[in-house]
Amino acid sequence: MSSTRSVLHAGVHAASRKEQWHRIRVRFTAVASFVCLAGMLVYGAGYYRLPVDERPYSDQHALLRPGGAIGLKLGIVGTVLFCIIFLYALRKVVPWLGRIGTARHWMDFHVIAGICAPILIAMHASFKFRGIAGVAYWIMVAVALSGIVGRYLYSQIPRSLSAAELSLTELAHREKELTEALKGQSIYSSSRLESILRTPTPQHIRSITPLLAIAEMLMLDLRRPFQIASLRRSSIHWLEAVRCAGGMVRTSNPEVERIVTIVRQKAALSKRILFLDHTHRVFHLWHVIHRPFSYAFAALAIVHIIVVMGLGFL
Repeated sequence: MSSTRSVLHAGVHAASRKEQWHRIRVRFTAVASFVCLAGMLVYGAGYYRLPVDERPYSDQHALLRPGGAIGLKLGIVGTVLFCIIFLYALRKVVPWLGRIGTARHWMDFHVIAGICAPILIAMHASFKFRGIAGVAYWIMVAVALSGIVGRYLYSQIPRSLSAAELSLTELAHREKELTEALKGQSIYSSSRLESILRTPTPQHIRSITPLLAIAEMLMLDLRRPFQIASLRRSSIHWLEAVRCAGGMVRTSNPEVERIVTIVRQKAALSKRILFLDHTHRVFHLWHVIHRPFSYAFAALAIVHIIVVMGLGFL
């Protein structure tokens, strides 16, 4: 029995380590992408602000025009990013891709690529959106925005480290553990914690439409950081409150932070359980909308590339 428990513990620890490394990779990729895009925007800001008829007289025109030395490379990198984006869908049908990482890991890089690609394509087009390329660009923007919505919905469906969805029984058990953990603390009163953990009634959620339910869920998420900050401020000295930005960042009190972590986890879990049915429905509807836009963009992008290369505009 002890050996089995040791094996299970080692497996959980290994999965946790992989998850930590994945978060590091995602953060590094996101920061590096932001720095590169910001640097490119700063470099080309003067050119991009010029009226179209004045751009040919700019010293940067040969570099930043769509067919220029830099502009063309931006278009290539943006296209490559969109090819990477489509790998997320291909992993479901290509066996060896499906064995690399989990669906959640793929989704994280899928979102980063989906945010960066429209910005790169916009710079490639020097912010001129005309003809087929213009139509393709605005479809791409719609795909990117809907992708952000999809990532939010995906994050609201509780999963294990393996990305397998957790059952309601597992969720209820975890919620009970968090409730018991809060009963043992003595810093905050139960009424104080209840004000943060309060959610709409199940009857109310069942009576509204899925889209309205998602809107209420989003409002809870937007309000939560300010509630947590208020919770921190109520138990620390004002000098400490100033140091931790009014409670928006961690305090130096480990017991307060332990309770805050439990409260945040319980609030998030209770919300996800309450809205789970609506989240599933809207997420499936999102798939129906998101995919056709993605395929339409891919088709128009291919047409644009063929036309540009065929007419020798590069």
